Amino acid sequence: MIRFYIALWAAKLFQVFYNLKGFPKTDRPGLLACKICPDFLERIAKPKLVITVTGTDGKTTSSTLLNNFLRSQGLQTSFNDWGANMMAGYAVNLMRGVNIFNHSRIDASILEADELSLDTYMPRIKPDYIFVTNICKDSLRRNGHPENIFNHIEHTFRLLGERTKGVINASDPISCELNRDGRNVYFAMGDTKTDPFPNISKDIAICPRCGGKIIYDYRHYRHIGKFHCESCGFRNPEADVYADAVDLKNRKMTVNGHEYPLISDTVFNAFNVLSIVAMLTELGYRDDTIAEFLGGQRVTNIREDSVEYNGIEYIAFAAKSQNVSAASVVFEYMAKEPSDKDVVLLMDEVQDKNHPTETLTWLYETDYEFLNSPNIRKIIVGGHMYLNHKLRMLLAGIPREKIAAVEDEADIPQNVDREGITKVYVLFETDCVTKAKNMRDAIVRYAKEGK
Repeated sequence: MIRFYIALWAAKLFQVFYNLKGFPKTDRPGLLACKICPDFLERIAKPKLVITVTGTDGKTTSSTLLNNFLRSQGLQTSFNDWGANMMAGYAVNLMRGVNIFNHSRIDASILEADELSLDTYMPRIKPDYIFVTNICKDSLRRNGHPENIFNHIEHTFRLLGERTKGVINASDPISCELNRDGRNVYFAMGDTKTDPFPNISKDIAICPRCGGKIIYDYRHYRHIGKFHCESCGFRNPEADVYADAVDLKNRKMTVNGHEYPLISDTVFNAFNVLSIVAMLTELGYRDDTIAEFLGGQRVTNIREDSVEYNGIEYIAFAAKSQNVSAASVVFEYMAKEPSDKDVVLLMDEVQDKNHPTETLTWLYETDYEFLNSPNIRKIIVGGHMYLNHKLRMLLAGIPREKIAAVEDEADIPQNVDREGITKVYVLFETDCVTKAKNMRDAIVRYAKEGK
């Protein structure tokens, strides 16, 4: 116990130091706490409500919306809002919620959580809910196959037992199999008529129960939709929270007979909103209270941020590199979003520069073919992997004249069009938010200087 209090006080002192230095969003105090006291996560006092948000895609948006709502209702929360979603991040999150005597001083903790290490840390924290957005194909280097992620999340539920309730996506044939013998709240969506493109790489190829063929009545994107197996009868679980009408153009949807605003015109963000409605309904909040809150929300500017100059909108738009599912979904959105546009790719992970061998397989599982669309006038790519991206685009059938590939990223702005388009999208790896906004602003400055 003495070691725990030394760890707690040292972490709080370290946090004050970083606050004074202007770096409040750091998980280093949590790392220090866990080094001093290896069982820090077990010993730290928890608030009455702890919600863990995990899954391949949508964790940050969903957990941010959840945290913002609870705060709007007057609750005191702690939240790792800068994406520190592993051990040190959890430690900082929980440490901020207690005083120096380890007494909780908040109402709830929202933990955005890495899927791969979930079964290592959540049994120590013992959350009240684990809310799973989806399970899709992710980084081969880090996460491997979706079945690997499923196994880690399922193992977590088994370790936690009945004390933890699942909030599960019933439209996902992978994650809907989680915690089948436990307590779950299921959410699902009716046909959005998005007519998704076929993907090169499948998130799930066969029925998880019998190995038969999965048949879709409709899909929303990738493997998310209404499905069944003709061999064994596997199908979507019955949804407790169901969106039966979704209007992406006008940004609204009807869930269990009540209308809710959407935060964007994308189907994947509609699912993020639906998951929040499911979670908040489970917590007992009224539908009109939830709807009023959602009416004032937009996609977090960590994921999407825009400025306008001279009739052109310049948008920094998150698209995870190494993540086959997330990148392909964004590429499909680029093709279907009707404006005439240029697309800038800043999707290389910074750490790849220091690797003697780079992981290239994700390029060939990601649907670059979607970028071969008439409303995408030019694709500009720069950086240390620029030739790999160019080769992949050529193999996707994208005409050579539509590709501008430069090694020095500083040369990107001069290659962006200023006529014949209405939007410029800078697609960026999610660890490079500042870099992406700086590039977007550099493109705007170049346009203003009229070079």
